[in-house]
Order: sequence, then C-alpha cells, then structure tokens
Amino acid sequence: MTTFNVLRTLCLAAALITTVACEKNDAAPATAQLDTAAEQKAIQQLLNDYGAALNASDADKASALFAPDAVFIAPASPTATGQTQIRGAFTGLFGAVTLNLQFTPAQIVVANATSAYATSTSNGTLTPRGGAAIPSFYRELWAFTKEEGQWKIARYMFNQP
Repeated sequence: MTTFNVLRTLCLAAALITTVACEKNDAAPATAQLDTAAEQKAIQQLLNDYGAALNASDADKASALFAPDAVFIAPASPTATGQTQIRGAFTGLFGAVTLNLQFTPAQIVVANATSAYATSTSNGTLTPRGGAAIPSFYRELWAFTKEEGQWKIARYMFNQP
C-alpha cells in the first residue's frame, strides 16, 4: 500500500470517528452508569448477526442491522446511503457471490451510551455464482449508534490488505 493510500485511509477513519462522535447524543443521564462490557457484548452480537445474514445471503436481514441513515462504503463500489440503497447493494452482491465469512473484532470501543466504534477482520471464502470458492480476508471499520435501545450500524467501511 502506498504512503498516499495509507494516509487517505487514516484520514477517512478519522473523519468517520469524528462524525460519529459529533452526532446527536441522546445519552442517558449522567447519573446512570454505562455497563461497557454489556454494551460491547451487544455490539459483538450485532456483528455475529451481520455475519450470519451475509453468510445466508439475506439482504433484508443484513440491511435491517443498519441505522436508517447509515453509510456503507465498499471497495470499487458506489457509496450506499440509507437502508434502501444498502439493501440494493446487498441484493446485487448476493446475486453475484456467496459469502462464508467469520468476523473477529480487534477492538470495540463504547464512546458513550449511544455511540461506539470497532475494528475487525473477517476471514473465509467468497464463491462467485458457478465458480470455485476464493479465500478472502478483509479489514473493517465500524461506527455504531444506539437507537431505541438497539445498537445499529451507522457507518461501515472495509477493504482488503
């Protein structure tokens, strides 16, 4: 990866984290204690649910895990904004390939009661329709928002090393 690409990726990551941190915060009152371990566990479950939806080629379930105004950034693809565009991106993807991926978080950071971010890797296979399985490895950057008591994916970007 060139120095320019590394710097561009770092700038995008910083912008993503800053955006999430500056979003409207409907946090619980300051007197309430945040159970960080429980929130991290809930986000881990969200990642598990996302992986299961991808592996089942279920565009409806995958897109439902995103916030209504979420942004999905995939390499060599247009940015998808909102659940409708994200569902369309998944529908196109699942029409072309079958995925079998396992997500492994490197870190899950709960910033406050309604904002969190994570980095992860995913490893497995991508199988083109009518083709042979191809080993696949990805790196991911996630931003999450908690809406109506549920963690949702607010921003998601991934690439291959």
